Amino acid sequence: MSNLLIRTEAPPEPDFVDSWRPRLAESPPDDGDDTPFEPLIMALEDELTRTLGVEVSVHPGRGLPPGAPDIALELGALLATIRLGGDVSRPVGQISGVVTVRHAKLLGEQLTGLAHRLWPAGRRRPSITLDVLATVAEDVSVVGSIRLTAPADPVPVLPPVTLGAALFELPVRLAVRIADEAVPLARILPLQPGLIIPFNACPDMPVLLGDHQVAFANLTPLPDGRQQASITATVLKPIGDRV
Repeated sequence: MSNLLIRTEAPPEPDFVDSWRPRLAESPPDDGDDTPFEPLIMALEDELTRTLGVEVSVHPGRGLPPGAPDIALELGALLATIRLGGDVSRPVGQISGVVTVRHAKLLGEQLTGLAHRLWPAGRRRPSITLDVLATVAEDVSVVGSIRLTAPADPVPVLPPVTLGAALFELPVRLAVRIADEAVPLARILPLQPGLIIPFNACPDMPVLLGDHQVAFANLTPLPDGRQQASITATVLKPIGDRV
């Protein structure tokens, strides 16, 4: 027997080379916001795949130069080609024009609405730039960038404010019943001009607010000949059905 010992080890993994590109000189400075945008990116990828009908991959971009369109005209031309029944496998020779710009705007509105619904909370960056790769045929692809702005901060809902003492400043119209008499219908029929219907004045006139009595009052003459109702007691009770 030999004392030779054999040890097996897995082969070393190949070195991974990251294809890193520096930021563009005209790109806005990094704001340090590391909010995860992966769910939004995946949703945009699915939305573009359904809209364009081709395989689409979306990756974080490194900014766009100032004045660049928010939606690459190449993507607008691709959408116009699909909607107008063209051959997507043939490269578009002319990406400028009203039709291309209009379709790029429509695509931007569609993606912006989705981005605003899924924009992660707590974000600080005002926008996000993404690179889009649409594979339209074998060895044929359309590449373009999109820039999506952050949704506006929602207006906070103000809690209800208790009126408190301000409630007493609200104008309220009160009705005072100066007489209350129940008479049979036969006494007032037939109705005709000059008919006198006797009634008894209420000793304590009810003060009415809506369908509730809120107080009692009596009449007090004023120097100018008018009358005013002076509250003598407060009471709150429903009046019930009234005719």
